[in-house]
Amino acid sequence: MDNLTFIITISAIGLGTFLMRGSFILSADRFKLNEKFTNILRFIPASVLAALVAPSFFYHQGTVAPLQGKERLVAGLIALVIASLTKNIFYTIFSGMAALYGLQYFF
Repeated sequence: MDNLTFIITISAIGLGTFLMRGSFILSADRFKLNEKFTNILRFIPASVLAALVAPSFFYHQGTVAPLQGKERLVAGLIALVIASLTKNIFYTIFSGMAALYGLQYFF
């Protein structure tokens, strides 16, 4: 594939993506979403975050071994306790990272 074909292909894909996303953004004011549906949509970011973070807690080097190399799981539980006690994101991140580094250093 030569450079011109590549540039045209990438430009067409980018324009198509821009038009698809822009159409939803521009037409959002015309449609009124159901209140129940809107409440359900509020939980999507937390669900996506959990889906991205959870595998790193339970899989270690491609295996699911009981508590072998589970420093991340223990650090995540520590961060969960700190988050429920303090309701502060800085303390949660700091305690989770400190626990992870400490567990990896000593074990």
